Amino acid sequence: MEIRKALPGDEEAIAFVHVDSWRTTYKGIVDEEYLQNMSVEDRKEMWKGIIEKPLPENYLYVASISEEIIGFCSGGPNRSGRYPYDGELYAIYILQEYQRRSIGTSLIRRLAQSHLDSGYHTMMVWVLQDNPCKIAYERLGGILLGKEEIQIGNQELVEEAIGFDLARLLNL
Repeated sequence: MEIRKALPGDEEAIAFVHVDSWRTTYKGIVDEEYLQNMSVEDRKEMWKGIIEKPLPENYLYVASISEEIIGFCSGGPNRSGRYPYDGELYAIYILQEYQRRSIGTSLIRRLAQSHLDSGYHTMMVWVLQDNPCKIAYERLGGILLGKEEIQIGNQELVEEAIGFDLARLLNL
């Protein structure tokens, strides 16, 4: 497995992973109609913009096996400021057949190192309360910071904020 920065041309594979991961991970959590209406083409344009016009200290990494992108993560400065954490893991998605193989841990650690190199000391992530993959954050030493209700489509769901100390996460 290789982890690298996303490059122009990766946007379609990233978009596919994004949509497919939502459909498999959030099945039974997020309304099925919402999941089916997600579009690789729409996500492709979004990720293309992020790849082509990266903001300072914003990172987008892909995980690949035999040059096939099977997962990705993105992050940058804390966007909300609701919790006193420098950095934020914005998104992490891995194709279902590659989950539970430490690929997510490798992606998170790569992002954490980039945050540390940018002078950050902490990082947080928002995760749906019912996401079966959130246990990975706990295993990496994440602590629950709080909860809030969000709306996805016509549904009200609960999201949890989880925080990390970067040195501890990277075992420094």
